[in-house]
Amino acid sequence: MLLRPDSRGLCAAREQIRRVAKGLHIPPDEADYLLIAVGEAVSNAFRHGTPDPSRNLIRLSWHHGVDALVVMIKDDGDGFDANSTSSGSERFGATARGIELMRACADEVYLLTEGGGKVVLHKRVRPVSAASPTRIE
Repeated sequence: MLLRPDSRGLCAAREQIRRVAKGLHIPPDEADYLLIAVGEAVSNAFRHGTPDPSRNLIRLSWHHGVDALVVMIKDDGDGFDANSTSSGSERFGATARGIELMRACADEVYLLTEGGGKVVLHKRVRPVSAASPTRIE
């Protein structure tokens, strides 16, 4: 899913992930945590990963398997390594507080800088069926 770096793009991302969470029967409180993490990642991509908002877009994708939902947010920014410290806000100030929030709301958070910034959020989910894993983009 392609998002414009504006409030409509952020709303579209949240609404899409809300539908995914509902379709996977993720409990409402866990879905809220997921929405917080995704919202923070998309907001960071808008703020730091779109050097030219008229040209740059944010890419949101997700897939789920038997026990996890993985959400990816990719932008055109440089990213930075917040994994090098357990308390990013001490090193980066207010900039890393969003990363700490994502880490508090998702089960795993990966920050990558290959060809732009990329955040990968993992959220454990209960199996919804014995069907094979699906992928949606």
